[in-house]
Amino acid sequence: MDERIKVLARNLVNYSMKVKPGDKVYVHYVGASTQDLARQLVKEVYKAGGVPFPHYTDVRLQREMLLNCTEEQMSLMAKIDGAEMEQMNCYVGVRGTDNVSELADVPAEKMKIYETYYMTPVHHNIRVPKTRWVVLRYPNAAMAQLSNTSVEAFEDFYFNVCNLDYAKMGVSMKPLVDYMNRTDRVKIVGPGTDLS
Repeated sequence: MDERIKVLARNLVNYSMKVKPGDKVYVHYVGASTQDLARQLVKEVYKAGGVPFPHYTDVRLQREMLLNCTEEQMSLMAKIDGAEMEQMNCYVGVRGTDNVSELADVPAEKMKIYETYYMTPVHHNIRVPKTRWVVLRYPNAAMAQLSNTSVEAFEDFYFNVCNLDYAKMGVSMKPLVDYMNRTDRVKIVGPGTDLS
């Protein structure tokens, strides 16, 4: 496995979610390209003393469901999934679909049903306010294409950014944060720039 995936999983578990012993962690991975990271997340959650609950979404299958979904169906799914989400302490969502436009032809009224009767109750009302969560895209061919780069170049860029030592960076930035908190005006001047 790519060593960068191991570093990313460790950062997500220990820095982003701060998983503690006994924490229940919902690991939601979307798209086949995310499976290596999902596997590593499960390992890291166990190492941190947490309990992983992995869930996979195939967006093509999700599209089929959404094309004919009903309010009743989404409400029942929300009740079931919401009960599970209520038990979670942490959530990590890894998005890596092969086609970022897979849901483009789902009618707006069906997407509204999904948003209103499923996403809002489960994610907006439970996950966001009640868990330590992180959501990220995964570097695959679809993301590289959107960036007009090769997959390798996009992966290098992505992992260079995502695998920074953010805890160390936070400590280094503390003096600047303290200074800015005491400041009510900022002027940035440079060649061709004057922001006052």
